[in-house]
Amino acid sequence: MSHEGSSNTPVCGLSRSGWLMLGALLLVTVAYRLLASHYDLLGNTAPLMAIAFGGAFLTGSRFWFVPVAILVISDLILGLWHGQGGIGGYTLMSIGIYLIVGWIGGRAGKREKILPMMWLGTLCCSVLFYVFANTYSWMMWAGYDKTLAGWWQSQTIGVPGINPPAWMFLRNALIADSVWCAVAGLMFFAERRFGGESEAFVSEVN
Repeated sequence: MSHEGSSNTPVCGLSRSGWLMLGALLLVTVAYRLLASHYDLLGNTAPLMAIAFGGAFLTGSRFWFVPVAILVISDLILGLWHGQGGIGGYTLMSIGIYLIVGWIGGRAGKREKILPMMWLGTLCCSVLFYVFANTYSWMMWAGYDKTLAGWWQSQTIGVPGINPPAWMFLRNALIADSVWCAVAGLMFFAERRFGGESEAFVSEVN
């Protein structure tokens, strides 16, 4: 019996059920990001770079833009909700980083998908995003001295009197990204193993 055109045929290493699980995870994560933006306690606990790099890593070089597009849409929604008109300088800067990170993630996931590679790549992108984002704030915000000391302040404590300090955003991002990679990795590798065994069983029966 021929299985050509079957809905279980892998696309970029993901079967139909794998795509459904990844899509559900991306949508749930973005929904959490929108919700978390209204609560200071949850500030910066959305796994942005995990979505951009990790999502693209799993979807591969053909569909790397899908997680990035979902992330960009959530950025625009947040801009509208917070009265920023949807697109501002920070949003444009973020979108540019998402695109670069997503493209790199898609290329990295083009070959063998290895969980430690996805996790380490995501954490590296988180640190780079943090540095670029705070550098942008340092350049644009009058509260920072335009000196090396002012730049270092933007990367560590942030503006005095504003809590939490800047470094806590990086800590929260790294934790959130690690949790996302763990969940996505377990889903992907479990689906690939058990899904493959299921397809092999069906083939033997037929």
